[in-house]
Amino acid sequence: MRSRLLVPLCLLLPSLALAGDARCKGTAQARAARFSEKALKGKSPAERYAEYVRACALDEVVDLTKSLVRFKTVSSEQPAAKSPEIAAMGRFLEKWARGRGLGFRAVGGNEVFELSWGEGEPRLGFVFHGDVVPAPAHEWKKPPFEPYVEKGRLHGRGVEDDKGPLASALVALAMAKELGLSPRQGKVLVIVGNGEESDWTGMQQYAETQKPHPTHVISVDSDYPVIAAQCGFVAWQLEAELGAVPEKPTEGQLRAVDVTAGEFLTQVPGAATLKLEPAGLAPEKALAAVREAVAAVGKERPSLRAEVKQEGNRVILTTHGKAVHASVAEEGANALWDLAAVAAKLPLEPNGIEAMLKAVTLRFDGDHWGEKLGVAYQDELMGRLLVAPTVLRVKDGKVGLGINMRRPRGKDAAVFNASLDAAAERLSQDTGGRVKEVKGGKPGEGGRYVGDPHVADTSGPLVTTLLDIYKRHRNEPDAKPQSVRGGTYARLFPRSVDFGPAFPGDLYTGHAPDESISLDNLDATTRMVAEALHTLALTPPEK
Repeated sequence: MRSRLLVPLCLLLPSLALAGDARCKGTAQARAARFSEKALKGKSPAERYAEYVRACALDEVVDLTKSLVRFKTVSSEQPAAKSPEIAAMGRFLEKWARGRGLGFRAVGGNEVFELSWGEGEPRLGFVFHGDVVPAPAHEWKKPPFEPYVEKGRLHGRGVEDDKGPLASALVALAMAKELGLSPRQGKVLVIVGNGEESDWTGMQQYAETQKPHPTHVISVDSDYPVIAAQCGFVAWQLEAELGAVPEKPTEGQLRAVDVTAGEFLTQVPGAATLKLEPAGLAPEKALAAVREAVAAVGKERPSLRAEVKQEGNRVILTTHGKAVHASVAEEGANALWDLAAVAAKLPLEPNGIEAMLKAVTLRFDGDHWGEKLGVAYQDELMGRLLVAPTVLRVKDGKVGLGINMRRPRGKDAAVFNASLDAAAERLSQDTGGRVKEVKGGKPGEGGRYVGDPHVADTSGPLVTTLLDIYKRHRNEPDAKPQSVRGGTYARLFPRSVDFGPAFPGDLYTGHAPDESISLDNLDATTRMVAEALHTLALTPPEK
């Protein structure tokens, strides 16, 4: 299927469309009248809709995004069914939908919100998530849940991942309805899962029980031009007993008493901290030893950024990297690697912290691809396996390390699991049996989770239609379907794809501090989603 909305206006720069178009003033009814068949004689419904969205959508999208961002929907802190913030966002979305003549329902105790338009079996489904990753205030320049626009960018937790894209789709639906358009081949759904950043159970149950699925499912939670394949998500957890403090310290040693790195499983650590006490060293010599180790590592890796300070008898070592989404770990700088490298040059007393940092040095430091672990492999379409140690904590007498991997096709689950078994055995041997894999528990908190890769039909009507839209709007005739390492809800629906919101060459900020999205990109996403809506759901079926 080829898109029928061949409108030259799609190639106009967004900045030209935002010069305060007078037609966008007033009520929705008055505004839509200025783009009616009577007002724009000779133009098709598709052309009028495209012009309406281009001229008037962005302000609506920004305002709606701001409203959504103000809900602190951090699912890892409180699951959807128990979260008052997610419940409040649901009430907001219900009021928004009912006010525009759209259906709304909450499924599974606020696990999923579904907005609907039209009758019959579902034809088109747009999939998003309403939850966000944590936003530690100390990492942000301004409060993360108080959105604002500055220098052509909208800032706030969730503006890119995934509340801005959700607002784009909702505004596109509302504006189509305002013009008197309607679904011609079946119902249109906007499906909002609220556990994508933590626990997918609710959305998984929705996908398993709410049948039939829409003929076409589009997730707007990844990259352009069209994402037709996703790597499998892997959560792997290691731990070591902290161990008892020796009655008599060994002369000349330092004792690691605490260690932290990272904020959550899907983000490369931007900072890592090791707290040390002089076990068999005088405090001043302990401080000097740490500074000497930092200097030595600094000669080996000039990019090292480290701070050393003394608090009472303790020496606090902090390394700084660059936090990025774990799916693009090679674009960041893992602060845990540097921390482990400095620790390797210190005379540490043997315990669980020392053992885990040794494991990081031997099997992870400097290696994004699992070569040191012995698990590396790659696929022609989907690329290389990615390995990122992301969260290190001491809790209840144990030192835990969370590792996020993104695996391509090429090894089935049984073979891949066997490779992890072998890697766990190597780590145990490296550390004299102290570092072990956690068995059982939730992914990211304990236990192992190995997800399967997802691949759509790259020659089917959904991929070809969306690719055609992207090529024309971005003037990129050579664009091709892509694969990503990120995992989105698209994988829960057969043959589904991702379509934006991140453009090639742009830095993705979705899981990073000071998350933001450019207004131009937000506008472009709205216009392309609107055309996808029109082409796939509002156009009469071909005879």
